[in-house]
Amino acid sequence: MIQDRTIDQTLIELARTMKALKALREARKESASVHPYLWNAYDQQTEHAAATRASMDLTRKLADLRQGR
Repeated sequence: MIQDRTIDQTLIELARTMKALKALREARKESASVHPYLWNAYDQQTEHAAATRASMDLTRKLADLRQGR
């Protein structure tokens, strides 16, 4: 049986992941507008790392949901 605490934690991680992904998308748009012919991944290094970490944390919470913890 899934616990309410696990559901709440998963929703928090989901919101964090969405926020990080939106920030990454916005950083990519800004980078493209500043350098239309030169796309530089280093411009979004912080946003990319935050999105990756949030995604990993969300994956762990979703595993907890599947296990019924």
